[in-house]
Amino acid sequence: MRFDINKAIIAKSCKHITEVYGKGDSLLAQLVYLLHFGDWVSLYLAIENQVDPTPVAVIDFLKGELAKQ
Repeated sequence: MRFDINKAIIAKSCKHITEVYGKGDSLLAQLVYLLHFGDWVSLYLAIENQVDPTPVAVIDFLKGELAKQ
């Protein structure tokens, strides 16, 4: 039900919605598939929008905070 609600909200802001389902025999395999797919989508969108995909401020912040521990 949450997916349907989110899909309806997102549909108000964009023309097309594509649903992607993980492939694999286990939940873990499906999650890894989707993470890998998401990484490639992120890289492609960065290239399309002429943005350097390598700096990730949130991850840099997390690493900095963890280094303090």
